[in-house]
Amino acid sequence: MADADKSIYGRKVFFISPSIGFEQQVLERLRLMEYEVYAIDDYRKAKALLRKNADSICFCMADAQMTPKGWHNFISSFSEENVFSPLDMGVIMHFLPEDKQANFQAGLSLEAGVIDLNEDSEEVFHKIVRAIDAKNAKGMRKYVRANCLNESQADLLWLKDNRMFKLKIIDISAVGIAAKLSAGQANAVFINQIIEGVTLNLKSVQVSVDIKISAIKSAGDSLLVVIMFTASTTPDSINKIRAYIAENLKAALRSSIRLSDLDRTDYEHLE
Repeated sequence: MADADKSIYGRKVFFISPSIGFEQQVLERLRLMEYEVYAIDDYRKAKALLRKNADSICFCMADAQMTPKGWHNFISSFSEENVFSPLDMGVIMHFLPEDKQANFQAGLSLEAGVIDLNEDSEEVFHKIVRAIDAKNAKGMRKYVRANCLNESQADLLWLKDNRMFKLKIIDISAVGIAAKLSAGQANAVFINQIIEGVTLNLKSVQVSVDIKISAIKSAGDSLLVVIMFTASTTPDSINKIRAYIAENLKAALRSSIRLSDLDRTDYEHLE
């Protein structure tokens, strides 16, 4: 990603081997703050994913799956591939005794820092936020968006004058939608129109929202409709949309690797 793209779109943030509790208490909170956050449950999947997303921020949760020696060797190995040069690596762990901690960190490039899980949980959270903000995690982007063009079911519909209108969702964020409208349905919407009781079909989830038509643009043989959720849309509906976005992004990431891409290196026994 070019520097200009970073400043606009921000950067993905990966956490390798987070516990379920950490994901629920920290990662979900980061997602609510509109950071694009991913959990990698197995360190063996990490390199395959990060090669495709090398301009990211990555934290190794170094208390599980390997010993400190294994994690040291794993992190050190990233410096052996030029593709990872844009990656900013950090570590989150319960600190070892001072001499062992110094030995663990020796020779490692940890641009995103080292965060001690022995500290107060709220302080840990704020240190993570400060670390990723310092690395431009959000850029100028205020909201994370999910692309829905390849989703078999991602649309919105409503009833008007006994006629059902259905629009294909192009992408979605926690504040609004870009949708595709056929030219034959052009009279269905107008700018500044407010429509209540709209149903979003997002795969297996249905979400009720109220919307305002913000803009209508020509897009070849169809129309692009920019839609904002109104203040009357409930927090529960917005949370369901955020959950869909997170799952959509995770699914796209998972589909980019195969089981054969697992890292088989024995990091415990590297010298």
